[in-house]
Amino acid sequence: AVLPLIFEATGLYQSIPLRPRIPVLAFLLCLPAGFVLSLLTPLAIKLGLPDVSRTGRVAGLIFALSTLGCLLGNYLAGFVLIPTFTINTLVFVAAGVLVILSVATLVMLRDTTVEPAAAAPGTPWKAEPVSQTNPFAFSDIRLAYVIVFLASFGGMTLELTASRVLAQFVGVSLFTWTGIIGVMLAGTALGNFLGGQLADRVNRAESRVNPRYSLATTLIFAGAGTVLLFVTMAVVTRRGTFDDLDPITQVIGWTFSFFFLPMFVLGMVSPQVIRLAVPDVAHVGRVAGRVYAWSTAGAIAGTFIAGYVLLSEFGMYRTLLGVSLILTLTSVLVARVWNNNPMLYLFSIVLGGVTGGFVLTNRHMGDDEDLIAQLETNYYTIKVTQDRDPFGRPTGMRKLTLDHLIHSSVDPEDPGFLYYKHEHTQMEFLRGARANSPNPRVLVIGGGGYTFPRYAMEMLPETRMDVVEIDPGVTQVAREHLGLKDYEGLDIVHMDGRQFVAEKVKPGTYDLIIQDAVNDLSVPSHLMTKEYNDAVKKALKPNGVYLLTIIDSLEYGKLWKAAFHTLQETYPPGNIAILTAEALELNQRQVYVIYASDQPFDESVLHTAVMRQFRQALIPGVAASTVWGAATAGTQSPAAMPHALLSMAASPDVGEVSVPFWTQRIPQEKIQPLLDAGPRIILTDQFAPVDNLMAEVFRYRYRKRPKGQE
Repeated sequence: AVLPLIFEATGLYQSIPLRPRIPVLAFLLCLPAGFVLSLLTPLAIKLGLPDVSRTGRVAGLIFALSTLGCLLGNYLAGFVLIPTFTINTLVFVAAGVLVILSVATLVMLRDTTVEPAAAAPGTPWKAEPVSQTNPFAFSDIRLAYVIVFLASFGGMTLELTASRVLAQFVGVSLFTWTGIIGVMLAGTALGNFLGGQLADRVNRAESRVNPRYSLATTLIFAGAGTVLLFVTMAVVTRRGTFDDLDPITQVIGWTFSFFFLPMFVLGMVSPQVIRLAVPDVAHVGRVAGRVYAWSTAGAIAGTFIAGYVLLSEFGMYRTLLGVSLILTLTSVLVARVWNNNPMLYLFSIVLGGVTGGFVLTNRHMGDDEDLIAQLETNYYTIKVTQDRDPFGRPTGMRKLTLDHLIHSSVDPEDPGFLYYKHEHTQMEFLRGARANSPNPRVLVIGGGGYTFPRYAMEMLPETRMDVVEIDPGVTQVAREHLGLKDYEGLDIVHMDGRQFVAEKVKPGTYDLIIQDAVNDLSVPSHLMTKEYNDAVKKALKPNGVYLLTIIDSLEYGKLWKAAFHTLQETYPPGNIAILTAEALELNQRQVYVIYASDQPFDESVLHTAVMRQFRQALIPGVAASTVWGAATAGTQSPAAMPHALLSMAASPDVGEVSVPFWTQRIPQEKIQPLLDAGPRIILTDQFAPVDNLMAEVFRYRYRKRPKGQE
């Protein structure tokens, strides 16, 4: 609670670039509490262990209970606490709960010292450690550290990769992450518990199973489960197993069928390692703590390496195959696999599956004749595909897909084509800005397919436009496959939109700021808060205009209401308007543009500016296709227009050409009853439950979607 206040007061964090800033601030904010809380696990194992023969069961049970606590905290925070309380409130409540727990622990444990009946009254009793030798124990404890490090590295890499795998089928949302985290933790908890039982059973004197072979087999099965994921994925997608289920069940079904098995098997590793590493009760706390620390270090390495390197450099499928390979080869560190025929057979099958997987992934792009390009980055799986008409013929259009959602439809040869109607509204406001300035300054947050920037720079080349796109891969694909070229007045910056607005922009810079960073169900919450709106207003010139693109339903949606109310905290309440370029259907989810400015929205002024700019465009030397593109707003490719119509469009008499006007304001009397219904939510940096506000939209969308429709 204190550190963010210090950061905000000093502003020192602004000198750190975005990528290192994330781990640095996370380190400063999360490490102290995480460090102290992590002391509890080895202490609990030490206090709960009566003798070394029960090491596996005790360690496995405590790991399982700890994981279930994480699972409960995940659901409780995501669904109840975050939508109800501010961040600082949750911090203070967590601190209070820990203080109460500490007092309760002192009270309950103060008088629990056990004194044997044979001891003299008042004589302190001290338990003597029970030493038991384990012929299969690790001769060097560092081997145990390496094993749990690699196992946890694989587990965390699987968890991060799971989000990218599921994004292809169900997108990225609160439901997706909840399903992933829930299933992963459930698998790990069950694996911890059963792994502890197995560890003690195979380490008994009468057991005929070599405990090292048991651990090695567990690691090979973990690799096998990861390879089997590909088979399951092929079966589930082809059969449409989960297509008819509700969204929550669908996400859980996908996650469970793909990732539960490998996470369950990986959960069995740590208790077995601890059992093989603990020489006696006296050392159990020390050994368990170190093993747990190295396990966590592996998870940290998996987080950073997978998030920053593996997924973007090798892709999600090769990353999964790499995890399988690492886990399988780790078994060789535990036991001589080649001396056990069944284990060697399983080992060979898994390695064969990994090899075949790498071969098949190299041929994957050739299987789809419409696939033009595919690129995996730190943010998306990006695909460019050829569009076809209802008869299966190529149209010349290309579709940009980010994860599983079509983000843009682009004609690389025609920058005058706009597929999405809300971009016509954005262009009309740019023409309005041009009426007041010979070189309007525009900021666009979210590049996407770069359809609007291309269109704007072609139609109004005097514009000075900055485009902030967080993913360099999106820009790369747009340049290589979607017709984006260099324009004199166009500057592209690759960074987070909020960081750019708050830290890189001088006050009073822009005539128009367009935020188009939403992606269906993925809405960056930090770009929706009052603090961000204040930074945007500061970056605008006096009476400059801010346009917020949002996808929602006016009737049952909650996010647009929160965005509307939040903007009223920064701008005069009467100067916020909901605009649309489509036929209005209150109960349907569609794209809206929320207008905010220090001056009220005047549709007639905007319409006059649009007409004036169109007339100015009709001058000698202007390409007929460009003029026609402006007149028709991309409703049809100029190449398909008869020559006579193009000549008419180029005529100085603009009255012969019908100029469409797209921007419509939704009357306040229609939206006010909707705004008044329900609580008035203001989004702030302390309270921004955007995912929760989108939850009903997610449910409604899947209820109304016909089978097989994206």
